[in-house]
Amino acid sequence: MTHSGLLALILAVAAATYLLRALPLALLRRPLRNPRAVAFIGFLPYAILAAMVVPGIFSGAGTRPASLAGAAVAFGLALAGRSLPAVAALAAAAAFLVSLWV
Repeated sequence: MTHSGLLALILAVAAATYLLRALPLALLRRPLRNPRAVAFIGFLPYAILAAMVVPGIFSGAGTRPASLAGAAVAFGLALAGRSLPAVAALAAAAAFLVSLWV
C-alpha cells in the first residue's frame, strides 16, 4: 500500500468514526434514553476497528497455520486481560515461530 493510500484510509476511518459520534449529537435535540441505542453508538468505533484489523490478521502472516496461531494466542491473552503490547508481541512471536516450523 502506498503512503497516499494509507493516509486516505486513515482519514476515511477517522471521518467515519467522528461522524458516527457527532451525528447523534447534532441531530438529536434531547439525550438518548434508550440504553440499546446508547450502547450501539458507543460500540461502533470498536466494530469499525475490528472490521479493519481482522482481515489483516489472516493475511499478514503468510500462511494459514501461522495466522491461526497468532490469532489464537492474541485471543487467549486478550481474554486473560494482558496488556495490548504484550498481546501484540506474543501473537507476532507465535505466528513467526509457526511460520518457521511450517
